[in-house]
Amino acid sequence: MTCPQCNAVLPESATFCHSCGSPIRSVSFSYLPSGTPAWPSTIPQRPLASAGATAQAGQEKISPTKPLPSRPKRSARSVLIITALFILIPLVGIGATLGTLWFNGEIPVKTVNSSIHVPPAPTQQAQTQQTPGTSTGTPTTPAQTNQLPTPASFQTATLAEVGATLKYPTEWVKDAPQSTTNSVVLAFHPQQKNGIDLFVERFTSTTSAKLTSTNDVNQNNLTSIQNAQGITNFHTISSSSTQVTIGGAQWDEQDATFSTTQGTIFHLTTMAVQHNQLYYDILFYAPGAVYNEAVQKYFLPMLESFQFQS
Repeated sequence: MTCPQCNAVLPESATFCHSCGSPIRSVSFSYLPSGTPAWPSTIPQRPLASAGATAQAGQEKISPTKPLPSRPKRSARSVLIITALFILIPLVGIGATLGTLWFNGEIPVKTVNSSIHVPPAPTQQAQTQQTPGTSTGTPTTPAQTNQLPTPASFQTATLAEVGATLKYPTEWVKDAPQSTTNSVVLAFHPQQKNGIDLFVERFTSTTSAKLTSTNDVNQNNLTSIQNAQGITNFHTISSSSTQVTIGGAQWDEQDATFSTTQGTIFHLTTMAVQHNQLYYDILFYAPGAVYNEAVQKYFLPMLESFQFQS
């Protein structure tokens, strides 16, 4: 290193010239070419406007995309209300229609007899005949005798469910009562099913209040049998009812005949009475070929023994 004043040779670590006494400044090494301005030691500040715009631009770039507004969700309560309306509106319409039909008497009061199943007789020798001079084709069967066993004796049954007593053959079976909201029914029949049955029915006070006469009861029984599955060729024997005395009361009677899908012809009898503001009916049937014999051996003794308990 040389002194810039006197060009005296000086060591690299000298801080002043030993010859002329001039101070020596150390020159820092730089990769920059000569004449190049010194590298700035501090970062110059940017203008405020530029800095604000840059910060705002950076913030806009960093900020996430604004989400689209979501559709409002329906609450569970509103969904239940809408569902209930869809269900209740048709039900209300159906209920109103049925109520109008019932009030106008277009829907008859049903009884347990509508579910009675008529079994075919095990043997049937009668054939369907048409009454000469008629066009309705009412089935008739020639009466036969000594086809049914004669009961050895009759036993008394207290029918607490209907408030009456009745005698029936000891060889027969008394089924358990069938109760509904309309009535209670008791059934009697031989141990071996042969198409011979007798039913005793008492209607409830509510149902009895809806009935206007014994004719309603008999007509309902006839309609129930006529509409039962497997019943064909149904005919009423007489349009007007006759009266019979049972248990000291006058009962109205109506008869009809019908056929089953197996070709068996049956004779049906229904009787009805109003006793102590309640309606009762007794319904029995048998194959037409043995109907008269069944009446003499079974049905008539049972009817003659029938007595109201109150």
